[in-house]
Amino acid sequence: MSAPDTNVETQERKHSPSLFGIRAAMIWGGLMIVGLVVFNIANAGDGEAVSNAEASGPVGTTVATDTYAPGTNSSSTPVDPAIAD
Repeated sequence: MSAPDTNVETQERKHSPSLFGIRAAMIWGGLMIVGLVVFNIANAGDGEAVSNAEASGPVGTTVATDTYAPGTNSSSTPVDPAIAD
């Protein structure tokens, strides 16, 4: 239930800093969106698609893979002569 003696003018005066902050945030957000749109339009280029493929086709690369079995060591561990009887 709402209070029976609500005075809107008094409440608006009491909350004016908060209302100002809300208006300022809305204006700032609008300016940021407009700035983003202007930035994207300015940096859009000539409309030519960018591609990393050469004229002859895509470049193929090969990745070197290890050939040892999982869980093994590719180099031998030196043996301590004191415990190698």
